[in-house]
Amino acid sequence: MKILHTSDWHLGRIFNQQSLLDDQAYILQEIIQQAVNHQVSAVIVAGDIYDRALPPADAVALLDRTLNTLIGEHNIPVIMISGNHDGAQRLGFGSSLLKHSGLHLFTSFDQLLEPVILSEAEGSDLVIWGIPYCDPEHVNQYYKVKTTDHQSAQEHVTQLLHEHIARHYPHSATHVVISHSFIAGASVSDSERSLSIGGAECVSADLFKDFHYTALGHLHQAQHRSYSHVRYSGSPLKYSFSEVNHNKGVSIVSFHADQSCNIEHVPLEPKRNVRIIEGELADLLAQGKKDPNNHDYVQVKLTNKEALLDPMASLREVYPNILDLVKVRNNEGSTNSERSRAQLARSEMDIINDFYHAMNNEHLTDEQRQILQNVLTELNNTDTERSSKRA
Repeated sequence: MKILHTSDWHLGRIFNQQSLLDDQAYILQEIIQQAVNHQVSAVIVAGDIYDRALPPADAVALLDRTLNTLIGEHNIPVIMISGNHDGAQRLGFGSSLLKHSGLHLFTSFDQLLEPVILSEAEGSDLVIWGIPYCDPEHVNQYYKVKTTDHQSAQEHVTQLLHEHIARHYPHSATHVVISHSFIAGASVSDSERSLSIGGAECVSADLFKDFHYTALGHLHQAQHRSYSHVRYSGSPLKYSFSEVNHNKGVSIVSFHADQSCNIEHVPLEPKRNVRIIEGELADLLAQGKKDPNNHDYVQVKLTNKEALLDPMASLREVYPNILDLVKVRNNEGSTNSERSRAQLARSEMDIINDFYHAMNNEHLTDEQRQILQNVLTELNNTDTERSSKRA
């Protein structure tokens, strides 16, 4: 039996004022194709289906199309939990009715002890438990307890699961749990919203070690921590420039009769990649004209020393999806005041030459420099005479 584990779709995401809905629609088609190709028994989405609690209508429509294709056309059940970005009540609307069609939503602790059971003619049952995103406030309110951080809140909920499993399920069953949480020591990126302040968001991987597989969501890099079966699938797309080196994909998990599992990370190819490119403006413009992937989302780091006139407009002609522009200086170790003094120390001729080059893509000739030098000298002499008269 196989499952496809994915998470953190963040439908409706805006990346530096750029809507990613078209890219998300493209990558969801890839996820559907991987589910079909690997003949999975279910698709698990470990939270943050939407990017915000009130998702835009286009994002809701995209999710509807995706679920209809997976469940309606390919007869693949989908199991989702709510994440910290989701509005749990809105996401969970109609969950009691939808589960009969193959969509299983875990958005409330009311559903905690109602697993999805997948059975095959041979082998043990695969029992899938969903833990909706739980912070201490939600756990305390629902269970009338006083947990103080995410560790104690998650510990309370997982203990309830373990006790229920021990009472009601035979040892032959294989148990999978889905959770949206931050495992202590795992790698983070800039696009994840903090769950709390001061490290209280972290939970130990030990809470999940006794499940046969833990499908995690929240962190956007595919990884595991402490145990190979306690795993993040990562987000299917890069949502910040801190993720440029991430290998985005999904996890295909194959379960065996002895309750062991094999985990395969299957890469996904986005419609547009997210990249960082660095160099001088002229070099980057020439590179962009030949770049077969010039429609990628790029951050440009310019290394030019001279002043540039509207480099963003020039770069957008060859990289139409440029999302960020950074000026890199060779003296980055110096302070702002030191850099300001260095700029002020430059001669008027150097400043004029930079402007001329930006406008005409060529430097001043010796003859032009001489004419300008004569003008500057005359202006300086005039200023000196005026100052002497005022004195």
